Parts: sequence; C-alpha cells; structure tokens
Amino acid sequence: MNMIVTPEQVRQYLELNQPGSTSRYSDETIGSNIRAAQSDLETVCRRFLYDHPGITWATTTMLAAQVALPGFRTFTSVTWGGSVISVAVPGDGNQSPSAWGLWEQTPGTADNPLVIALQFRAWRVDNDMPWYFADRLWWDKALDSPFYPGNYGGGYAWTSMPNDLVIVGDGGYAAGSEPEAVKDAVKVFAAWKTIRPAGLLGGIAITPGGGSTDYSTLPAEVRDFIADWSIGQQAASM
Repeated sequence: MNMIVTPEQVRQYLELNQPGSTSRYSDETIGSNIRAAQSDLETVCRRFLYDHPGITWATTTMLAAQVALPGFRTFTSVTWGGSVISVAVPGDGNQSPSAWGLWEQTPGTADNPLVIALQFRAWRVDNDMPWYFADRLWWDKALDSPFYPGNYGGGYAWTSMPNDLVIVGDGGYAAGSEPEAVKDAVKVFAAWKTIRPAGLLGGIAITPGGGSTDYSTLPAEVRDFIADWSIGQQAASM
C-alpha cells in the first residue's frame, strides 16, 4: 500500500520539530497510522482513495439501471452477465457503449475524476414501451434480445446471478495525484491516531496543566470528509 502522505508531514502537522526518541513518533509507527487511516477512510466511505493498480472487483447488480462503483480511473475489462462490454466516459468519443461511466463531482477532483458508477440502460418508466427504445442504437446493439443481460428475468422481474459485474482496472487516484482534501483527511486522521494513545483507556487524556483532552470522537475534519466523500448506491429500482 502506498502512503498518500509521509510520516514527516504528520510530524510537521503535529508541530513536532524535535520529536525525541519515543517510538510513538517514529517513521514505523506513524507509517502504520497512515496506512490504517487510509484503510479506515476507504472502508467507511465505500470507495478507493489510494492507488489500487490492476485490481479485480465484483458486485451483484440485480440488473439495476445504475450501479455504484468504489472509484476507478481506468478499466482494463468490464464483464456483465458473462459478456465483455464497452464503457463510455464523457469526451472519449464512444458513441455506442454498453454502459456509461459516471464521474464523481466532488470539489477538487475535476482534474482527475474517478468513475463512481455505471449506468447500463435508461431508467424504466411506467408505460407500455420497452426500456431500450430510449437508445437510438437499440437495434444495432440487439437490446431487444432475450439474451442481452439487461433483459434477464424478462426485463421487468429484475434479477441477476451473484457477482454478475466483474471489473478489472486501476482503482483510486494515481500515486501523487490525490486531491488535497484526501491528503488532508489522511494526515489529520493519522495525526489523531498518533497522539490518541495518551487517552487510549478511557478516551480522555489529562494535560500537564490539569485539563483534559477528549479522544473519544474523530476530528471534525475527518467527520466532514466522511460526510462529503462517501459514495454508494443512489437508486436501485426503475
């Protein structure tokens, strides 16, 4: 796992110009805290943040029109219902894709946005017309075929086999191109993990002046990041 920030950056954030010889501030300890912070943020935000090159990821789509992804910057292959499909993203010139990649809109990601969802078809509407009529190339794509993955289950009894969507590609941001908000959240989280041992037993640390510091909750910067950067399924019907 590559580290988004360095142990020295965490020490500078903590204003530890001369940290001494305590193991709490060693490269090994802070490096472990950085990696733990990155993993924790990815888990709670349900997305890739650091570089995951050549990763294989799978999910069960239940033939939903739109399926959330943890964040890919490139696709090596996308297999849906046993068939390899093409994916279009804005500006790539693909006029006849099987799915459309949806970019993230989080501030600070405009230069290198990740694909955080795939849309496979038009949203279903309550009328007698087939869903695939919304695509002007439905005949060329054979979208009316009962063997097209989007029509499994009859097209209206939406269902699918487990792990019917399998993606191989590069997840997360390329090393060195992470948005500043991501680096800041990891740095603050790792710093909190570094100083939290002082209050490990009860969540409270007593200061030399007789006061107290509460370590029972995450820093506000980390909580705000989780609220702003979490992704997941937005709609599962239609």
